[in-house]
Amino acid sequence: MGDYMELDRNKLNSYFEEIKICWSDAKATFPDFLREVSYTQKLHNEQYLQSVAKQFKEQLNKFSRPSIRKREEKKKLFLLVNKIMAEETVIGIHQYMDSQTLEAYQEELIEFLRHERTFSPELPFESIGQGIRNYIVYIMFNELNKKRPGFNTACFGYSMLYPFTDNYIDNKAYSSQDKHSYNRLIRDKLEGKKVTPSSSYEGKTCELLDMIEASYPRHQDNTIYTLLLLMLEAQEGSLKQHRRPSKVQTHNLTLDEILDISVKKGGLSVLIDRFFVQKEMTEHDLTFYLSFGLFLQLADDLQDIGQDYEEGSQTLFTANLGHEAEEQLVNKLLHFLYGIMDQYTSENEGFKQFLISNCYQLIYSSIAGSKEFFSQEYLDHLEQYLPVTFPYLEKMYLNRLDNIDMQNQERYIKILDELIF
Repeated sequence: MGDYMELDRNKLNSYFEEIKICWSDAKATFPDFLREVSYTQKLHNEQYLQSVAKQFKEQLNKFSRPSIRKREEKKKLFLLVNKIMAEETVIGIHQYMDSQTLEAYQEELIEFLRHERTFSPELPFESIGQGIRNYIVYIMFNELNKKRPGFNTACFGYSMLYPFTDNYIDNKAYSSQDKHSYNRLIRDKLEGKKVTPSSSYEGKTCELLDMIEASYPRHQDNTIYTLLLLMLEAQEGSLKQHRRPSKVQTHNLTLDEILDISVKKGGLSVLIDRFFVQKEMTEHDLTFYLSFGLFLQLADDLQDIGQDYEEGSQTLFTANLGHEAEEQLVNKLLHFLYGIMDQYTSENEGFKQFLISNCYQLIYSSIAGSKEFFSQEYLDHLEQYLPVTFPYLEKMYLNRLDNIDMQNQERYIKILDELIF
């Protein structure tokens, strides 16, 4: 990164303020730029998805049974995956990437999973999913910048840092003092101080940070450590969201404070992903990636309205649970996304279109996780733009892998290991 792009707290704060204004300016009316999908096409998509799911399940069951033809069944399973990727019309990734690039990214994700399962075999599906989703964000940015696929160990370290630290911070078995010490260890490590982990968990957290340091020696460029320290601060700041609101006014955050936390936490996490792409970052990039981070953070909050409210977590979506307020926020989110994508010029415009389309799908899917907070009229209106019918989208949402019970999770993790090793 060039001198002109040195990132310090003040520079980033000015960008955060700019992005907050952009969010405030986003329209709250239902957008007119979404593309309708006919009912016939929706049904066609559903039939296709059901057929693919059936084929995949059958092949997976064949593979999971004890057999001397294990290698052959594994090969068939991967061939099926490649066939689906090359044909499917719901996401249509093959329209934006050639088969060689797709296969290279597939191998990169398998490599990620190998590292993940070796590094921390005790992680549940939810954490495995979180880690790989983090890494996929980096892959998308890599493709957006027309960079060649290839496993990035530093980004693996970063992608795993957040399921790892989140699991610790969310674990009720640890005291506030433990959590404070854990965060202090991370801070000291990021500041380049010598640290002594007091548990294997702390040791592994340090190993993840070492993976970043191996690729980015701090004497050459300190930027990544500045960003990671700011991210740590943003995470600590976001703990203010988790106080259960009470009659004591100090516990209730203002909408501006919530937005401030969201833009910093979301923006920095995505900016760090972009940092791992081997390409100079411009001012233009900085605005886009920080804004995109806010989008992803809010899409995540949209999915978790019910859970966040139950747990007393204050997000923009839990501030007012009325249908109209939630619907206006989703409208703003769609307009905000449209605006930042429209302003951003990518080296890979085709892939940018794919990304936009998938971001809309992400919003739709998030609404499926929080549908009770929206009026039927709004859901009916939105359904016109979904690739499938709303009930089918709900079914897909409920059938996610991280929703399955522990016994089945263990079975699937065993299958996963047999597939990737």
